[in-house]
Amino acid sequence: MTALPHLQKQLREMTTSPPAGFRVEVDKNIYQWTVWFAGPQDTPYEGGQYKAQLCFTKEFPMEPPSFRILSTFWHPNVYSDGRVCISILHPPGVDEMNAEESAMMRWTPVQTIRSVLISIISLLSDPDPKDSGAPANVDALVMYRRDRGLFNAKCKELAQKSLLELPPDFVPPRMDERSENLHAVRPCYKGLVVDEDEVDDFDLIPSPSYSVSGPERYREELQQLRSLNLDTTLDDDELLQLLAECRGDIATVLEKLFSQ
Repeated sequence: MTALPHLQKQLREMTTSPPAGFRVEVDKNIYQWTVWFAGPQDTPYEGGQYKAQLCFTKEFPMEPPSFRILSTFWHPNVYSDGRVCISILHPPGVDEMNAEESAMMRWTPVQTIRSVLISIISLLSDPDPKDSGAPANVDALVMYRRDRGLFNAKCKELAQKSLLELPPDFVPPRMDERSENLHAVRPCYKGLVVDEDEVDDFDLIPSPSYSVSGPERYREELQQLRSLNLDTTLDDDELLQLLAECRGDIATVLEKLFSQ
């Protein structure tokens, strides 16, 4: 499987049914996602709204993505530049320097972005896991172990700081799981028709019944596109027409927009 169709499938899943507390945005570059996430409950990060960046190479999914928190963040497994150090984002294989990290814990091509995001939230909830290996932020780890109160206070201060850095039109991530109806279509990407057999576990969901015909039947998909804050000059009627041409498949619409 090439990177683009696999990435488009992942993007469609994350924009229509993201994990609770996450919201994904993509501008013109499908290989670079903006991820907003809420601080996990019952942690010193609770109340914060953080911005992160998820980047992919052209070799994805054979190579793992990278996840970098752009908001100021304090955690033993987050480097000073925001890069998150976690097993699931490590390349396939075995790390001889970390005997606690097995090959099964590292990235494999069958991993999903959903599992990456859930793993990151789990890491934030447990700043000192036994299998974490060498810390990315030694000072944060020392503070966590020696003075938990000071560690929590610093994280809470940065959680408040994250709110001051939010854009005026910020929409908080939903805190519940959701699932949107998607149209079952044969995947087609930039002139390349992809057989279903080439797209691993491609979930085809039957199209719902509509009482309207033509482009107007894709109003729900239009709202989903607008929620991505896409940088496009197309108005609603033009986007509806594009959705109709693509039979309501958001991933194909995004590919057409990105290629313009």
